[in-house]
Amino acid sequence: MPKIDYLRRSFTNQFNRARFKCPNCSGNRNCIADRKWVITQLRRCMDCKLLFRTPTDDPASNASFYEDKYAQGFTTEMPSDLTLEHLIATNFAGTEKDYAYYIGILLQLGLQEDARVFDYGCSWGYGSYQLGRAGFQVTSFEVAPSRRRFAREKLNVETIDDMQNVRGHFDCFFSAHVLEHVPSPRLTFQYAMTLLKPGGLFVSFTPNGSKAHRVSPGWSRLWGEVHPNFIDDVFLDEAFALAPRAFGASPVNPSLPEDASPKRLNSLEGSELFFAARKIGTAWS
Repeated sequence: MPKIDYLRRSFTNQFNRARFKCPNCSGNRNCIADRKWVITQLRRCMDCKLLFRTPTDDPASNASFYEDKYAQGFTTEMPSDLTLEHLIATNFAGTEKDYAYYIGILLQLGLQEDARVFDYGCSWGYGSYQLGRAGFQVTSFEVAPSRRRFAREKLNVETIDDMQNVRGHFDCFFSAHVLEHVPSPRLTFQYAMTLLKPGGLFVSFTPNGSKAHRVSPGWSRLWGEVHPNFIDDVFLDEAFALAPRAFGASPVNPSLPEDASPKRLNSLEGSELFFAARKIGTAWS
């Protein structure tokens, strides 16, 4: 039924010109990079360079979709008390949500164990919990109220209900497989800029939309209803043009350049894209 609803909505929105504007910058100039189901397309905005799915969805429906309809197995299914007890006892080791690799990346980028980290899009708290257990001071946000409450009540994660109420500056703005979901990544980047202290890090992991990966079998499955954006190095280069930044397909050994020249850590052929940028001014681009 969800797939039928999505296709029906996509067909109806074929006749709504507003649903073909870039959701990131509202630009009208774009070109088609891929097609699926005849009535959906992956387009490249010619202005901000975002790869986005058309027809787009109404941003106002984003919160309700992720609370009521979004289902992605371990990512969204809140475990029973017994299962959670086992996950905590093993610190999620060996599961698909083991954050050991992500924590290692943050440490390699120079974060100290008492660094303040803002975990953007924490779902039911599995990642925030592990970041906290690694010694970071973690504040988290999740758009779905039920998962946000679970993180707070079951895992003692400090979650916020309103991002505008966050206080203080952070050493790192972190997101793992979130940017591909948000209506406008640009607004997330702007928000991160307000939270990060000078020299702070913006770190993200997303499905890899880069050209080097778009030759791999099955890459088209990485965009669609659930992933309306497809994040790649071209878009991130444009969005963070003034910041020292680095990209790489996981796994990587990360390092950031001292100037604003982008650094590619490998050939970008893997399925997960790592990105990091350092705040050096008052804007990313």
